[in-house]
Order: sequence, then C-alpha cells, then structure tokens
Amino acid sequence: MPGTCKFCGSSFYGYCSVGPYEVHEHNDDDSHCVFCGSSDFGYCSLGPFKVHKHGTGKDRCVYCGATGIGHCTNGPRHNHEK
Repeated sequence: MPGTCKFCGSSFYGYCSVGPYEVHEHNDDDSHCVFCGSSDFGYCSLGPFKVHKHGTGKDRCVYCGATGIGHCTNGPRHNHEK
C-alpha cells in the first residue's frame, strides 16, 4: 500500500509514538483504512474508535462508504463523514 504516516513518515501500520491516538495514520488512499490498510469497512483492531476509516472520503463516508448523508452505524459520531 502506498503512502506514509502523516505524523511520523513511517510506511508501517500500528503503534506510532507521535500520533494523537498512538497509531500510524495514512490519509492518502481513500480505498483503504488509514489505520490498518484494509479495504473493508466495520471493525478495525488498530483504529482508535475500533472502526475502519478510509482516507479522504471524496463523495463517500469515510466510515462506511455510503454516498448519502445522515445516520452512520460505523462512525464514532453516528453521522456520515466525508
């Protein structure tokens, strides 16, 4: 997977000593989770809220992939976020 952690520049996933959630966060790929690199949505063992979060959402929710607005069962604030 391309990209590096936005806090420390590492290409790894997992523990990050300088990240605010102490986990590497890659934001350059909207088709993969920023915390673990998975292309899935739902539970993420590395994510600070325990859900996958994809990079910039463009026209889709970063937590579930939906294109609509309103309630999101995956998002930590329970709203779709793009």
